[in-house]
Amino acid sequence: MSRRLILMITDHEGTRCINIHSIFRQLGLYLLMFVFVLIIFGVVSIRAFKDEITSISLLNEIIMKQYEKIQEKNAYLNAQIEQRSEEIMLVGDRVGDLESVIGVDGTTQPVDDLRERIDIASLTGSQKAFVMKFIPNGYPLDYYKRISADFGYRVHPLFFTKHLHTGIDFATDIGTPIYATADGVVEFAQMGHNGGFGNLIKLDHSFGFRTYYAHLNKIVVKRGGFVKKGQIIAYSGNSGVSTGPHLHYEVRFLGSVLNPRNFIEWTMSNFSSIFENERSVLWQSLLMTINNLMEQVPQEELQL
Repeated sequence: MSRRLILMITDHEGTRCINIHSIFRQLGLYLLMFVFVLIIFGVVSIRAFKDEITSISLLNEIIMKQYEKIQEKNAYLNAQIEQRSEEIMLVGDRVGDLESVIGVDGTTQPVDDLRERIDIASLTGSQKAFVMKFIPNGYPLDYYKRISADFGYRVHPLFFTKHLHTGIDFATDIGTPIYATADGVVEFAQMGHNGGFGNLIKLDHSFGFRTYYAHLNKIVVKRGGFVKKGQIIAYSGNSGVSTGPHLHYEVRFLGSVLNPRNFIEWTMSNFSSIFENERSVLWQSLLMTINNLMEQVPQEELQL
């Protein structure tokens, strides 16, 4: 009744018959199918893994490129930070130098408050223009032959006594236009001897400054009048105690005479020079006052 598989083997020795139960045939068939399916699964799995590995490799390359870009950007930012730090340190040193010149005690300012220190110790372009509009600066005349007498002690050319020459004498032709060196009000304008000054003008300026213009030939302003920087106020002459036509020019601060040379050579291009050359003025208080004024005055008015 059982089913059998008969294998017949023929060779040079003859023919032999081998009987195999059919179950082994089925088992062999199942095993063959299993091996075939296993091979197909393996091939598909390998392809899937290969595709996944390829995808991961591509993603890894993208991530590495992004990482390299981030590293380059980070290195650039670090270099910029280092450069800015050096610039800030340099600015801090320069501000410290300027503070020492104008009398600001930088040790009382927090290190992190550099911006406030700069606001106190330095001025913007509009602030500089504001300062040079109201504080005497530049030459009081466009033309002169020579400086015949400088500021300081000298022997008087007429009385032969040693005395302090309180201004600068510009030897020039009679009738040379004389200009106001800053905005101000005419405090004194009088023809006459005036203690040897001859025809004399005194201009009162802001913040305690005053300028004198002596030995004039003609005065074209009146006491109490307001003048602007660069406005003609008189013409040079040879009046008073004088050895020749010239302009005697003085700069005073709160009644004390200052060396006018520091002010006539003071320009926008060398703005900070006045802080070092003229130390008798408390520039710290002046700059703080100017900062406060600049905050209150509209920019449109400053440009007028």
